[in-house]
Amino acid sequence: MYRYNSVQTHTHFINGKSQTKTNRVSIKGKTGYKMVTVRNKKGTKKKKKKLTRKEMNCIKKCEFVPGLFSDCEKCL
Repeated sequence: MYRYNSVQTHTHFINGKSQTKTNRVSIKGKTGYKMVTVRNKKGTKKKKKKLTRKEMNCIKKCEFVPGLFSDCEKCL
């Protein structure tokens, strides 16, 4: 069974206020998902979507997937 997990965390300071954005990718077997979490002083927002077959194949081949999280970030 194929398993893949990736977590990237970025912290931005805008006008003295911090915002932490976490990008996660998880694949287990034939299913996988991508999730964006934005945490700031006001609270936490999450958006989770399934990976397409094309995105999963690119990740398995260790290829760069441009705009992987862009559709998740638009909803936040």
